Amino acid sequence: MDLQADNQEKPLKRKRTIAYVGIVAVVFIWGIYPIFTSDLLTSYSGGAFTFISSLISAVVLLPECLPRLKLLNRSYFKIAVPTGLFVGAANLMQKIGLRYTTPTRYAFLENLSCLVVPILLFFFIRKKPGLLTVLSSVLCLVGCFVLCGVDPSGGAIGVGEILCALAGIFYGVNIAATGVYAGRLNAMVYVMIQMWVNVAVSGVAAIALDRITVNGQPIERFAFSFDPVKLVTLAVLVLAIGTFGWIVRTEALKYVNASVVAVVMPFSSVVTGGVAVAVGKDTFGLPLLFGGLIILFSSRFAVCRGLPRRIPNRPRSARRFSFRRGRPDHES
Repeated sequence: MDLQADNQEKPLKRKRTIAYVGIVAVVFIWGIYPIFTSDLLTSYSGGAFTFISSLISAVVLLPECLPRLKLLNRSYFKIAVPTGLFVGAANLMQKIGLRYTTPTRYAFLENLSCLVVPILLFFFIRKKPGLLTVLSSVLCLVGCFVLCGVDPSGGAIGVGEILCALAGIFYGVNIAATGVYAGRLNAMVYVMIQMWVNVAVSGVAAIALDRITVNGQPIERFAFSFDPVKLVTLAVLVLAIGTFGWIVRTEALKYVNASVVAVVMPFSSVVTGGVAVAVGKDTFGLPLLFGGLIILFSSRFAVCRGLPRRIPNRPRSARRFSFRRGRPDHES
């Protein structure tokens, strides 16, 4: 029996190792993503940018997913549609909120997901966050705080800060729900459904924000560039970095604890800072050094905590939901 169990665990351990490598790859490519997209955001409104990005991803993924459509069942829509709504809202709030706050506050508030995920895991599957989980999450948030140089007394909280904080929380919902319930779903089909939901959310929001006025001015004036160079650049970035990252992370969440992913992902802000310094868009300082070291330590701490000594044979039922947890194995 022990020999049979060991033979069953070896492929899972290999897949888990590949999943960790995938998460690290996503951290780095998402870290360089803001460097290349910062100039594009001057030509597109938040709603337009989110809409065209989601549309490109959805259209490109559709032919790739056609042979896999036979896999579709109610589980895909029960999970992908709600999480897609949260992702769509988060993407929209992220792009709009950045216009009303500083990049420093934006980067800090977006990483609230590292605190939200352990709480949601307890709600979804009654998994109490352990001391190491709480410690790594808090360290991660402190590292983001130091990295961004946020001064709590540096200004009042406005609409930009609120939107960025909500975006971070909504991203956390997606990480937790995907990690718990999407384990048996095909990652590409799952992401495609999310992207089509994103298209609907961002399209409706872009039109509504342009039509609704405050003091005679639209909440966000619709702006879209038909410059072919910018459109091609946007398409390449969305597919090579954005869509690829979503698929890899979704697949990795089948084998990596969602709390670990939530703590490791903010290290992309360290990558962003390093690349920004290298290309001359930012200057090197102590906050970048010490904040990066704290986040690196918390990420390493989380990864070590997420490695189980033994893989459970059967998943447990989810709380408050009629369908079962989808992950093929779970960390203790």
